Amino acid sequence: MSQPESRADRVADELRRAIIARVYTPGERLAAQALAQRFQVSETPLREAFARLAGEGWVTYLPQRGVRVADLSMSELAEVYELREQLEPLAVRKATEKRSDAGVESVRRAFEEMTRAAASESRKPTDDTHSAYEVAHDRFHRTLVAECDSAILLRFTTILMDQSTRYRRLSLPVRKRSILQGEHQRIRDAVLAGDPEEAAKASLDHMHNTKFAIIDWLATPSAQELAPENDG
Repeated sequence: MSQPESRADRVADELRRAIIARVYTPGERLAAQALAQRFQVSETPLREAFARLAGEGWVTYLPQRGVRVADLSMSELAEVYELREQLEPLAVRKATEKRSDAGVESVRRAFEEMTRAAASESRKPTDDTHSAYEVAHDRFHRTLVAECDSAILLRFTTILMDQSTRYRRLSLPVRKRSILQGEHQRIRDAVLAGDPEEAAKASLDHMHNTKFAIIDWLATPSAQELAPENDG
């Protein structure tokens, strides 16, 4: 039986989503009093949320200056994707090997939902992190690993997915939606065909392509505002 969500859990989740959405930008100081009022909590669960997010790399503590959103950097990008490229294909392979009829249907539905959202937004593009496409994209990738039988692997894979989202969104200006859709379809087809090795390989190739697109974007002058400590 799962434990009920605590106030600290809720605040950490909402802050994480806000950072991904760039409500709070890299390097920005997080004012504890304002956040406590926003989330309607005391400073105790807020401090617990900060500690949790610091452990996951979302925020950093500065001596005498409180907490700020972690900067984006080429070194972190490389580390996040190096780990993700090792762990996520393994999780996809394990999930595909253990796939149930319900699991396969979940992957099929998640892909179809993402396809519909992509078609809708192609008519009216949006940069909203909470757009239908972004929500469906996140659900698709999580559904791919949902039946992985290793709780530890699944937990770390999910953390890395979240961490890479801040960077993945930087690839959107240089990644055509049609190419992304083709890569997602390749993964879906392998899962539906019950081919764990191809599913893992397709997942790895997709991450490689996204990583290099992010690197290309970070090399542009417009990236400096969002990546103030880009050490590449």
